[in-house]
Order: sequence, then structure tokens, then C-alpha cells
Amino acid sequence: MTATASHAVSQAFRCFDAVARRGSVRKAAEALHLTAAAVHQQIVNLEQQVGTPLFDRLPKGMQLTAAGEIVLGAVRRMQRDYDQALAQLESLRTLRRGQVNLGVPHASAESLLPGVLAEVLARHPGIRFDVRTGNGETLLRWLAGGEVDLVFCLQRVPPAGVEQVRAWPQRLGAAVAPSHPLAARGAKGNASSARLKLRDCLAHPLVLPSPDMELRLVADRLAARERRALEPVVQTSSVALARTLAAEAGFVALLLQENLLRELAAGTLVWMPLTDAGARAEVGLYQRIGQNPAVATGVFVQALDAAFQALGEGN
Repeated sequence: MTATASHAVSQAFRCFDAVARRGSVRKAAEALHLTAAAVHQQIVNLEQQVGTPLFDRLPKGMQLTAAGEIVLGAVRRMQRDYDQALAQLESLRTLRRGQVNLGVPHASAESLLPGVLAEVLARHPGIRFDVRTGNGETLLRWLAGGEVDLVFCLQRVPPAGVEQVRAWPQRLGAAVAPSHPLAARGAKGNASSARLKLRDCLAHPLVLPSPDMELRLVADRLAARERRALEPVVQTSSVALARTLAAEAGFVALLLQENLLRELAAGTLVWMPLTDAGARAEVGLYQRIGQNPAVATGVFVQALDAAFQALGEGN
């Protein structure tokens, strides 16, 4: 414990803890290098603050009351939490190396993840990443089996031993080439502010996720509300194929914004969020239950959270 950490709590709390440990104001004062009168006054002040005696004054020393036991537990928890926070901050400040074993969807590895990794490595070049890609079910199976330590993917019920620790809402949208008729809806401003509904897309050739993919389930639910049938010309588990068909063959691809970051930056695609109620999916962050993430993992999660928050601000 550092000197700063050992003095984290207030003087009254330090005196209270010392008396509780030693059962004596005099012994506590010696340990704290204070006068017995100063320690006694701190105890009196604390008792006045909480409104009840914290010690029974006995001939053989000071003994905690029931109220004192409650306050002592709170004080020590606070001290431990503070000490742990300081240790983590010190680890972050001096971070020289670290390993992040990560599982992500194929589309995120191609679009969102490179920017997040570049940001982390610019600040902490000693961190190393092991990135595996797959569909959500496979990723969570790897996580449960210890093959990766962290997974983010579209939200689903996790397997035994895995918990979701964070979620980012994302809106389903239509990706089209800039020359596509639907793109004109966003031509006068930000395409993300265009008022586009699923029914507006149905008159055009569609490329949709495969029926077993989470995004397809979202699209199917929207179509059911519209009492319309989805009739894709192409359905695929490849987001890369959907992007290419949208950019080069005039298709409308129903995808998340995070699937398209490079194409949007390059101007080869326009993405417009669907304004239908329920046109949302959740991206979840998962880890094993009871896992204590390393500092390097925390740094990555912070950068990932910032990236998803930035996407959310545009929706």
C-alpha cells in the first residue's frame, strides 16, 4: 500500500479504525503519531456525526458497539476500494505491456476494430492483441472455454459461465451507393437524419443477412409489423458481400453503421438509419463470470466504449 493510499480516508476514519484494531485510544495514538487527546476528539466528532456511540468505554479498553461494527465495515470497504483504484491508476500510468485476447464478429474486425486498436496502441504501444473472428455463437463458446477473454457481438443469451457486462444500442439502417435513389433523402444534410422506413426499401433489390443472423431477425420483425414480406434478391452471412453489392450493384443492404465505417469515410456508401420503431439491435460485451479484467483489457474497453458512443451520437 502506498503512503497516499494509507491516508486515503479522513482523519476521523483513520482514528476510528486504529482504535477498533487496538482497543485503546492511547495505542491508536501511538500508531498514528498523534496525541491521545486528538484521537479521542476525532472519535467523539464521528459519534456526534452518526448520532450514536461507536464504542463502549470499558475498564479494559474500547469495544465496538453494534453501530460501530457497521461503520467499521463501511470504512474498511471504502479504504480497500480506494486502494484498489489507486493501484489500477498506477498500473495504467506505468502500463508497459499487456495482452488482450479478443473475439469479434468478422464485420467488426474489418470496420470498427482497426480504429479502436490504432487508438489504443498509439497511447500504449506495449499492449499486444490476439483477435479471433467468428459468429456470435462461436465467439461466446470460445469465451466460455477460455480461448478468448473478451467478446463483443450482437446481443444474445450467453452460455453458462459467461455474463454480459455492457451493451451499446445500434440502429439498423439502409446502406446504398451515393447514386441510389434512396440516397437523395440525405443529400441536403446528414444522411443519418434522413426519415427512412423499411417500407421505403422494399421497392428496391435487397441484400439481407442470412435467416439465422441476429440482424435478419430484427428486419423480419419490422417486416411483420408492416405486414410485408421480405424478399431479398441475395441473403448472405457475409457483410463484405452485402457491402459490395450495395456499393457496386445498386442493392439496398440492411446493416449497422459500424459495419460500414471505411466505406462511409471513403464515400462509396451512404447509410441511413431506419426510423421504424424497433429498428434497433444491441451490441453486447461479454466476459467469463468472476473474471478480473487486466488493466490492458480495461484500456481497450474504454476505447471500444468511446467508439460505440460516437456511433450512437450520430443515430
